[in-house]
Amino acid sequence: MYFIIGGDQKEYGPITADELRKWIAEGRLNAQSRVKAESDAEWRPLAAFPEFADALGVPTPAPIIPPRLGAPSAGRPEHDYELDIGDCISRSWELVKTHFWPVVGITTLIMLIVVAVNQFFGLFTRPAINSIILQHQISPGQILVLVLVTVASGPIYTIFMAGLFRYYLKLIRGESAGVGDAFSGFGSSIGQLVLLSLVLNVLTLIGYLLCLVPGIYLAVAWFFSIPLVIDRQMNFWEAMELSRKMVNKHWFLVFAFLLVYGLLSMAGLIACCVGIFVTLAIGLVALMYAYETIFSSTDAKAH
Repeated sequence: MYFIIGGDQKEYGPITADELRKWIAEGRLNAQSRVKAESDAEWRPLAAFPEFADALGVPTPAPIIPPRLGAPSAGRPEHDYELDIGDCISRSWELVKTHFWPVVGITTLIMLIVVAVNQFFGLFTRPAINSIILQHQISPGQILVLVLVTVASGPIYTIFMAGLFRYYLKLIRGESAGVGDAFSGFGSSIGQLVLLSLVLNVLTLIGYLLCLVPGIYLAVAWFFSIPLVIDRQMNFWEAMELSRKMVNKHWFLVFAFLLVYGLLSMAGLIACCVGIFVTLAIGLVALMYAYETIFSSTDAKAH
């Protein structure tokens, strides 16, 4: 017997395997639908159940063979994915409607904390910025201050965003989620998140300084590194590599998704300043639906 999370984010079941296959045939379930067998402790995507591979129209996973020394590593993420931006946003809106006040409230709380931290670090960068803009004076010391403060403030943003992503993912998977999950970045993954932020920001900054295009490419390719670290407990470099490999399959599509997310945020700001927290939540949850689509069938680690 199985339990499922429907498109309305409500739990259904128990149902038999035959009933579940019928729902797949009717289009009520797909590979990303959250399912739990009676003996399971956690929810998993339907694609993780090999007994339904035939109904989903995907091949049964081949047995894992340990790699030979010098041979290509096993577990390389070879699967492709179909990313539907409209569907991710639609599903995000349904989830936000269902959990409106908790989602918008927690998103607002985290964003206000991030803004406050940025304002604090701004006290150190404002003199240098004013000198550059108003007096047109640029010195190595000013540039150094801007770089150091930017790199130092990055880990705070990364830690808070990791917790927010974790909170969204638990809701998407039909798990119990609360405000404590939004601060889970301060848990066991904090060390890897700090390292991720430092390495990612430095390399991306170098990309921007060398030429704008490499910086944009790296920022998009590594976007999902944060949820990979907090969700799969990966180390920072494995998360960056797995994010890059999977995003590269459809880089321009992911780039377009991030542009849509930016437009959503701007729409909330233009319509009503408070509305930005609603559109921001919808955009971020939609990106986590994209994360589920892109990484649902990958191994836990990139090699």
